[in-house]
Amino acid sequence: MTKLSKRLHTLAEFVCENDQVVDIGCDHGYLSIYLKENKLVKDIIASDINPNALQSAITNIKNSKLKIKTVLSDGLDNIDVKKINTLIISGMGTATILHILGNQEKLKNINKLIIQSNNDYHILRQELNNKGYYLKDEKYIYDKKKWYVTSLFVKSPQKNTKTEIAYGLLNNQEYNKYLINQVKQIIKKIPFIKLDIKVKRYYQLWQLKKAISTTK
Repeated sequence: MTKLSKRLHTLAEFVCENDQVVDIGCDHGYLSIYLKENKLVKDIIASDINPNALQSAITNIKNSKLKIKTVLSDGLDNIDVKKINTLIISGMGTATILHILGNQEKLKNINKLIIQSNNDYHILRQELNNKGYYLKDEKYIYDKKKWYVTSLFVKSPQKNTKTEIAYGLLNNQEYNKYLINQVKQIIKKIPFIKLDIKVKRYYQLWQLKKAISTTK
């Protein structure tokens, strides 16, 4: 049986057995194999823009003796999404993710997005809200000395609050402490002569602490 890292396993926790999935940026294909092997999804396509990464996935899929379609593609460009309702996107930054999701026509039947971005989470949340996706859940996992944010977006007219856009769902106390410490470290590095910037960061820290206190 395939074993996943903590990071990849968090992605798997958001799928359902009726999901028809494209795993974008599948890399070695471990997540796709795990989901198919454990019958956690209805169907899955493993895709990557990198030929070497996709070849590695193809080799691992053959070794697993599972039937998983693989597609070399820049995002959704070469993928028939007519029967797809779920996308998993991980291992890349928010700018790349938003580029992949830029074709609104391709998203027509996509009701669920499971995304693990490397940065700019607030921009990701805001832009997906603008596209008609609501942040329903979020998990924070510490793996190999790094925090990973995994977000579940569902197609909905409902909008997230400004606090949720800025900071996420704040449902993990350890991650909340990490966020506070990050802002404190930024404040320490700001020279006193840039007092206006320092004050803005202190205000941001106050907002973050207030948001955390109201989610408990």
